[in-house]
Amino acid sequence: MMKAFMQIAVGLRPLPKDGKTLSAFLYWAGRGHILGQVAAAHKGEASGKLADILENARIRTAHDQRMLTFEAERISRALLGSGVQPILLKGAAYMALGLRAGQGRRVSDIDILVEEQELAEVETLLKKAGWQGEAATASDYDQDYYRQWMHELPPMRHKKRRTLIDVHHRLLPRTARLQPRHELMAARAKPIENNSLRTFDATDRFIHSAIHIFADGAFETPARSFMELYYLFDDLSADEEAGLVARAAEVNALRPVAGALWAVSHYFGEPKAHAVLRSMGVMGMSWSLRQTVRLWVRGGALKPLAGFLLYLRSHYLRMPLGMLAKHLIIKTFRRKRQAKEVGQAH
Repeated sequence: MMKAFMQIAVGLRPLPKDGKTLSAFLYWAGRGHILGQVAAAHKGEASGKLADILENARIRTAHDQRMLTFEAERISRALLGSGVQPILLKGAAYMALGLRAGQGRRVSDIDILVEEQELAEVETLLKKAGWQGEAATASDYDQDYYRQWMHELPPMRHKKRRTLIDVHHRLLPRTARLQPRHELMAARAKPIENNSLRTFDATDRFIHSAIHIFADGAFETPARSFMELYYLFDDLSADEEAGLVARAAEVNALRPVAGALWAVSHYFGEPKAHAVLRSMGVMGMSWSLRQTVRLWVRGGALKPLAGFLLYLRSHYLRMPLGMLAKHLIIKTFRRKRQAKEVGQAH
């Protein structure tokens, strides 16, 4: 059923005709935060109440599009004259380029990538333009943790518009077991028309998405993640498909790319993705991870176990076990103390 729903979501199959299946599909799409993308893929196909549901989803995502376009321009203005040319990442990039992966997509924050030596200047300029640190990461521990170990600055929110920006200087934490060569990807980034911002090229957009999903543990919304991979892979030219594995090897991202190709092949029946995956041989995705992801996506009695295993995996990938244990203990005690303080205040 989940394979069929995934394929419906991207328009490979029509919307369900019978009410029970349609209701189940809409519930699944709503929980996965992809109704806007479904609306984009099936524009003009629905009627009656279903058309109203999809139109409401389009209206919400159109608001996100306007917000993102405005905020990208504000970021560009904030850095004007500095010589810094940030790379827009993920959803912000897809929307800015008008890609199918961005059509109907919900966006809650903007991610940019800059060089590490530019961080201090970028942070200063963004603060002058109204962005400030989030209260949730204002503690000395969180500030030190982000700045010493993570791949980004602590999140920054605009004091008036409340929009959130994440400023990255690499693609995965410093402590992560995998260290993709983001500098090689940045070297091939292309400018956005009428803007000082840039985006990764098509091949590197797919590779970055694969890294985010399969090397950083981003399985919270698998339908949205796998749809993104499908669209980005389908947008590759024949030459880009042919060079994908070599580029993944060059930027040290073979394992996550194998996982991404498996997802595109398995859930969307994409034969070209399957062919590229087969060409990778022993670098393919492990059997145990495939089964865990399937259980998580399928749902049912074993979904909580699969989710727990993927949660453990994501933390294992991000930092050494000793550091992870210390970090989780500190965070647990801080949550308990904060809950106690809130209780006393009431």
